[in-house]
Amino acid sequence: SQDLDSITFFSFSLIEGYISIVMDAETQKRFPSDLLLTSSTGELWRMVRIGGQPLGFDECGIVAQIAEPLAAADISAYYISTFNFDHALV
Repeated sequence: SQDLDSITFFSFSLIEGYISIVMDAETQKRFPSDLLLTSSTGELWRMVRIGGQPLGFDECGIVAQIAEPLAAADISAYYISTFNFDHALV
């Protein structure tokens, strides 16, 4: 029921010793400016929450339905799936 412009978002991934952190702009302000490496262009991504409730494990093709039109329009996307929600960052 929250407005998408005000959702606090923080994702931490550790894969083979590499750390990726994805966060909203307000959370980023809490970190020292020289601590985080950001995109070289400084671009901001917009988050789209997929579904109004947790998606079932048997619901197939959702990522493809989102990714295909974005790819056709040459729009980059980053997809994060959690137990409760899926998020597409564009």
